Amino acid sequence: MIRLLRRVIASFTYRRDEADLAREMSSHLALLEDDYRRRGMTPDDARLAARRAMGSVALAKDLHRDARSFVWLDDLRRDLRHAVRNLRRSPGFTLTAVLALGLGIGVNAAFFTILNAICLRGLPVDSPERVMWLSTRNAQNRPGGLSYAEFDELRARTKTFEQIAAYTNTIAAVGDNRQPPARVLGAFISAGAFELIGVRPVVGRTFRPDEDRPGGSAVVILGAEIWSSRYGSDPAIVGQSITVNGLPSTVIGVMPRGFMFPANADLWRPMADLAIAVRESRAERRLSVFARLQDGATEDQARSDMAGIGAAWAREFSATNRDIQLHTVPINEALNPDWTHPGWLSFITAGTLVLLVACANVANLLLMRAATRGREIAIRTSIGATRGRVVRQLLVESAALAACAGAFGIFVAWSATRALEGMAPPEFLPYWMAFTIDGRVLAVLSAVCLGSVFVCGLPSALHVSKVDLRDTLTENGSTTIAARPARRWIAVLLAAEFAMTLVLNAMAVGSIRSSIETRRREFRIDPASLTTMWLTLPADAYRTADVRHAFFDRLNEAVGTSPALESIAYASTLPYGGGSQQPLTVSGRSLGEAPPMVSVVDASERYFDIFRVPMVRGRAFTEADGHPGSEAAVVNERFVRMFLADQEPIGARIRLGSEETPWLRIVGVATTVRQQQMPSPEPDPVVFVPFRASNPGTTAIIVRTARDPAAAVSLLRRAVADIDPNLPLYRVMSLDQAVKNAVWNGTLSDMLVKSIAVVALLLALVGLYAVTSHTVAWWSRELGLRVALGARGRAIAWLVLRRLLVQLSAGFALGLVAVLGYDRLFNSGTDNRLAEPGALALTMLAIVVVALVACLVPIRRAARVDPLVALRAE
Repeated sequence: MIRLLRRVIASFTYRRDEADLAREMSSHLALLEDDYRRRGMTPDDARLAARRAMGSVALAKDLHRDARSFVWLDDLRRDLRHAVRNLRRSPGFTLTAVLALGLGIGVNAAFFTILNAICLRGLPVDSPERVMWLSTRNAQNRPGGLSYAEFDELRARTKTFEQIAAYTNTIAAVGDNRQPPARVLGAFISAGAFELIGVRPVVGRTFRPDEDRPGGSAVVILGAEIWSSRYGSDPAIVGQSITVNGLPSTVIGVMPRGFMFPANADLWRPMADLAIAVRESRAERRLSVFARLQDGATEDQARSDMAGIGAAWAREFSATNRDIQLHTVPINEALNPDWTHPGWLSFITAGTLVLLVACANVANLLLMRAATRGREIAIRTSIGATRGRVVRQLLVESAALAACAGAFGIFVAWSATRALEGMAPPEFLPYWMAFTIDGRVLAVLSAVCLGSVFVCGLPSALHVSKVDLRDTLTENGSTTIAARPARRWIAVLLAAEFAMTLVLNAMAVGSIRSSIETRRREFRIDPASLTTMWLTLPADAYRTADVRHAFFDRLNEAVGTSPALESIAYASTLPYGGGSQQPLTVSGRSLGEAPPMVSVVDASERYFDIFRVPMVRGRAFTEADGHPGSEAAVVNERFVRMFLADQEPIGARIRLGSEETPWLRIVGVATTVRQQQMPSPEPDPVVFVPFRASNPGTTAIIVRTARDPAAAVSLLRRAVADIDPNLPLYRVMSLDQAVKNAVWNGTLSDMLVKSIAVVALLLALVGLYAVTSHTVAWWSRELGLRVALGARGRAIAWLVLRRLLVQLSAGFALGLVAVLGYDRLFNSGTDNRLAEPGALALTMLAIVVVALVACLVPIRRAARVDPLVALRAE
């Protein structure tokens, strides 16, 4: 054990030990010389006798090193020094290889960082595998939450969970005497939820169980962001009263920085503050429920427990729970996307293809370099180096390249993820989905670098390590016999590069084609002069639709005559901004066993006018619509094509939601504008209902301004403050920016696809340029002879160009097979296929043109070869 420890220590004290060893050997040699001189020898004879007596100094040093340290580590250290010297002698080659491989590794690392953040990392919860997500499924297997009554009963009935907690998201208006009101994302959360997650406040306390019940004093917990921005991180805020939605509440605690559970909350209120209708109605399933398993309990036991409770509820509360089942999954599985989804697998495939293109590129560069090192390797072999020793030396050189490329790849990944974070709209991703390079990303990056060592370096190492000593050492000139077999490998790798490049560029062209087709099919709203903002009416102060409607009537009166506004409209959501999904029933028609889901938008009378969306049939809403007995709806053209294609839509009766909701009569058909950001090229069917009928608490305000948008926003802020000083306007932006924020996910996907296509094409062109240049150098003697025998420059250029076109053709042949395989794996059953003949032909033509332009310099060099120079060089 002591000997092993000494060897480990010696590995870190190599330079000092070498100096000590040199001094010790010199000392022994000097002592022997002195001994021989005392015997009467001359100094020269004594020196020679001492050297003979001592033997080989180098061998003695090697034996000493073997005894004091690990032999393999010393050999590796020497190989690494030799590799670094070799790479420094060829800075152009080294820089090209590092940039090419680093770009591929960086793109792959950036992709994995995104995948890790969104799909793999999960919530920062203690032992997340023990935390289950509890939800409901209706008769159509559609997911839903639990009601407060169900949550309360669940805590009493469960046998497998030690803690159960619930929350529901909300928006709060925070005010006090010092500053104007601010809009804050918040949540109603049950007592014990923070303890279940494993997070403690930095100041104060969390909620007590009695604060889940109505009747106590109003309390609130602040997040670190609002604590620092609004209250200067003052610990004395605990115990003070602030205004939340116009009601005084006492601050009892502050959560640590970075904690924003459940999504991006910065303020938490107890369950006692829930609206009465939500607390008392068993059908109001708005709560998200999660629970921690008891010690020894398993997921299967929890599912069995929940199934039994769900069956009991179905018997006891048949009116509300007859077709409702309880569903149990781990919390990360419920809240994070599944990375095995075809969309994510396509994403991973694209990143892998870029890495393979980069590896093939560097492997080609190493093969071309190895082809000129045949004589060097032959000499090393002739003096005793084994084939394994040569392969190891060349792999160490590849490892040095991969290490440098990995460092550059980290920089590329960091830069890319910072750019993506800058593009992401505020509050778009939950707080735990941060694009950070953590230990998992670094581990994958290290594995990729290690794999690239063998993928890039092993072909050249195996090729050059089996050179024929006699033929190589007797070959004249710089071009050795070792270079000849390498040409086949280089051609194969180059064809593979262009095959993968064709797939990636076909993906980019398909994305562009899909975007153009979507724009051609869909009506595009002109965003000029349109400004949007949002307003949330607290449920405490605005409990009924009539009260909310009275607020908007007063707001219309306050701003309706202002010259700063041309028009104002209200809606539950904006175009392209999603919206609620509700099951559809059409009177007199069967739509299948499971009712189809349609998007529902609450829209005011001027909604279609302000967006200038034409009405294809019928009319828009009027002030009479939305009153009892005047239930009306407007649908889009997509809705008519899907559900009423064979009948007159005007006058048709439809129902949204359950059987208790009233029938709606269709009074108009609007031009289709996409509402949901679905992967389908076709927009979604939308039903517009009168804003007056529901007056949602969270409302989008859309204004068309006559002159300065800032003046209109200021006018609205003053008008809202005059009606209710506790209400802030938020998300104030132009419609153009609002749409960009809404479609950010799709825009990001398109940008990533196009970026990797450009990177792959760039890498392939670099490889093609290097291969063409190297080919011209290989053929220098042959080309010189051809010119000397009368060949013209045009014929020489065509000779090189023909070889280039053959390589491209081989790559395209492999690429077509890969494109067909990609379509079969990821695009089966969709209209968005890569193997569209016209687009694919244009893609290949564009690649050929760009490749020819990139290789003009070596082609021109071949056409102008000087036979005297070429033959003299040999």
